[in-house]
Amino acid sequence: MKNQFTMHELNEKGYTSFIPKPLKRPAYVYCFLLTGEVLAEIEGQNILVGPGQFVLVPPEKSIDVKYFNGCQGFDGSFTLEFVKDASYSVLRANTLIQQSFWFEDAVFMGALFKRMYTANEDKDKNFLQSALDLILGQLRPGGKVAAVSERFLQLVFERDKVPLSVAEYAEILGVTPNYLNKTVKNRTRRTAIDWIEIARLNIAKKLLKDPTISIADISARTGLPDQSYFSRFFKKKTGQTPSDFRNGR
Repeated sequence: MKNQFTMHELNEKGYTSFIPKPLKRPAYVYCFLLTGEVLAEIEGQNILVGPGQFVLVPPEKSIDVKYFNGCQGFDGSFTLEFVKDASYSVLRANTLIQQSFWFEDAVFMGALFKRMYTANEDKDKNFLQSALDLILGQLRPGGKVAAVSERFLQLVFERDKVPLSVAEYAEILGVTPNYLNKTVKNRTRRTAIDWIEIARLNIAKKLLKDPTISIADISARTGLPDQSYFSRFFKKKTGQTPSDFRNGR
């Protein structure tokens, strides 16, 4: 069962096999969130996962987590050999599935995953197979992220790219800044500028770990060429100056 089914508990520090680094697996990868949010790029498509949402990724699809915050839930993987019934349409489709569960359904799913976690520790294969069968039966193919918000997130978190302003992203996408903000907020519960600031902070934290890169250069590479403004921005978001963060104070 070890290679056929795995399950890990997510926590607010971000411990999960789903999160640390880009990966591809020869098995189906799943994630269910109780709280928090995860932004992951899956085969070039940016997916924002929130509370009560379940994600199923087919085998050999690349997964690269860009951002996570306050995550509690479960993730893991399973093979077709582990599944009782491999004829479910979601398994035949070979496409990403993202499905929301609301109210009583979300409570039920949360309780089910907690029971599965205990069963996994107890190596109770029969219960795990029955629970997985129940989950797969509730999933439906389809349901993609709105094109504008998906493309926006892809642009913002593009590797080695300096984050731009909302107006610049809106121009690239051929929409107005107001439309971009409204679309992104409706889809992700965050504004476009919120995501831009998250991307800037991620870049800054990564580059500050390299002592050979000057803070002035890091400032420019976050899209905030004014070093004083960058330092104020970084301290506001982290409670530390860039220098203190670099020195581990």
